Amino acid sequence: MLDLLIFVAVPYISIALALVVTPYRYFSGRLTWSAYSTQFLERKTLFWGSVPWHYGVILLLAGHAIGFLFPSAVQSLLSNFSTLLAMESIALGLGLLALLGTVILVFRRAFTGIRAVTEVADWIVILLVLNQAITGVYMGLFARWGMEWYLHTAVPWLYSLLTLKPNIALVSGLPLMFKIHVLGAFLILAFLPFTKFVHFLFLPFGFLFDPPILYRWVRDRRAKRI
Repeated sequence: MLDLLIFVAVPYISIALALVVTPYRYFSGRLTWSAYSTQFLERKTLFWGSVPWHYGVILLLAGHAIGFLFPSAVQSLLSNFSTLLAMESIALGLGLLALLGTVILVFRRAFTGIRAVTEVADWIVILLVLNQAITGVYMGLFARWGMEWYLHTAVPWLYSLLTLKPNIALVSGLPLMFKIHVLGAFLILAFLPFTKFVHFLFLPFGFLFDPPILYRWVRDRRAKRI
């Protein structure tokens, strides 16, 4: 029953919410399609948390996506043990980087001036992200060769979801930490369209074609005379 919830019900509900709520919000409430800039309230901790978090998370997400889109090519690459060991080590390092950044950002939310603009939704998202970082690092340390079994279990299961024939037998025997990781990922997907963090889906390429902004310095002529 728990496997059906984690690997069938929650994924389909999350995907449906993401596909329906995201465009609805984009076209009906564009003024809310943005994150508040907290850099004015606190800058130093933001740098030390945001930079490692972005580098770790973006590269890890890219790795997950590449494994999903090109499983045969990645499997061929990982057939060499030295390459597998190197890639696993890099992934673990990126996971630790993401975990470090997340912990700093949680500290920033809790103990700096941005508490005044922090909402419940902010806490839910950042704690879900923290869960992903912790479970990911745990698997990197104690469930070795995750890249290999990801290709043979999680990827086929994800394809079975997309074909509307979910095969939970592929993933039901995996460790509990993996199941928590999967559940957390789909909860983030489900919750994201309702929060201000949805802005990351917007790619601001339009600014490349904006006309240049003309700045004029206004000086006080009376001050010049003095």
